[in-house]
Amino acid sequence: MGEESEATLNVRRVTRGDFETVVEVLGNPIRRQIIRKLSEGPDYALRLSNELNIHQQLAAKHLKVIRNADLVDMVRQKSDRGADQKLFTLNKFYSLQIDFSPSLYNERLISFNNPDRWMLADNYMEHLENQVQDLTEEESGVDKINPLSQVIKDIDDELESMEKRRARLLYIRNLAMNASGQAMDELDREKRQVLHYILDKGQASVEILSRQLQLREETIRNIVGDLEKEDLVKRIGNNVYLVELI
Repeated sequence: MGEESEATLNVRRVTRGDFETVVEVLGNPIRRQIIRKLSEGPDYALRLSNELNIHQQLAAKHLKVIRNADLVDMVRQKSDRGADQKLFTLNKFYSLQIDFSPSLYNERLISFNNPDRWMLADNYMEHLENQVQDLTEEESGVDKINPLSQVIKDIDDELESMEKRRARLLYIRNLAMNASGQAMDELDREKRQVLHYILDKGQASVEILSRQLQLREETIRNIVGDLEKEDLVKRIGNNVYLVELI
């Protein structure tokens, strides 16, 4: 196969492996502190260890894990005081989200390095981005700080509003899932499992249902067949949908 184009790389979907890798890295509180510090700018292991009040060898150990996960870049810089110094820089643009409740489990890792490639046009966001770009093109100076701080405040206010709306929507979604669970009470357990999974995900193939519910594919096909007779689901090819969503 030929080399992938830059455009293809920019729009590549975040994989399940990426998600698990990031969760594993962030599962350690020291690594989270290191990433938080690196979010403020590139830094050295020695300075990180001093600022986080941990031994330098421990900082180096965790930096190695983060680097092996391909979340940071490392370059060697010459030092007048002895051995070369290793400068670490964050290289990913990620948002990690995990939502769970009695009737909800969502997990996703979103890359926002090139959002213009997958997001619909938004005049407000374009206005904010243009403001930042205009200020960036001007001569450097502290007079940029105030207008940039206003852009940051506007964005933070918008994000807070979005998070409040998202939290309310998740709550209502949970209510709907609870109500659907009660509506399935008359069905046997395996049928409820299949319906719940399809309702939660929107659709699912027989193979995915078999793997996720740990039931044989033949069993899944029989269950789906029974649910089709009850006019609850419809199978198109190898995918199963709720009748109402088709």
